[in-house]
Amino acid sequence: MRWRPGELDQQINVQRETLTTDGMGGDTVALSTTHTKLWAKVMPLSGKEFERFEQLNTAGMVKFILRYVAGIRADDRIIWNDESYNIRYIQQGSARDMYLEITAEKGVAL
Repeated sequence: MRWRPGELDQQINVQRETLTTDGMGGDTVALSTTHTKLWAKVMPLSGKEFERFEQLNTAGMVKFILRYVAGIRADDRIIWNDESYNIRYIQQGSARDMYLEITAEKGVAL
């Protein structure tokens, strides 16, 4: 699919969970940013609201289109507008591909 560079008008960051030792023989989970200020086109795909524990919640699927960058994994998360999105699917490609398409979901357990 072809995208115009001007359509990539939103900035996203990519974070990854890493284990660090806590100094007492255990591990703690920390988030580290692996990619910062990537320009992306953001396309909402679907959304829903549901009630859980007598509280209204929302969830939504979003597609992020960005210039190809190596190293993004399915267990990473995308931060856009100060909200976290779980990566659900990365369209497989190669370094020769100009764009990367990532489907992610917000409003679910991370």
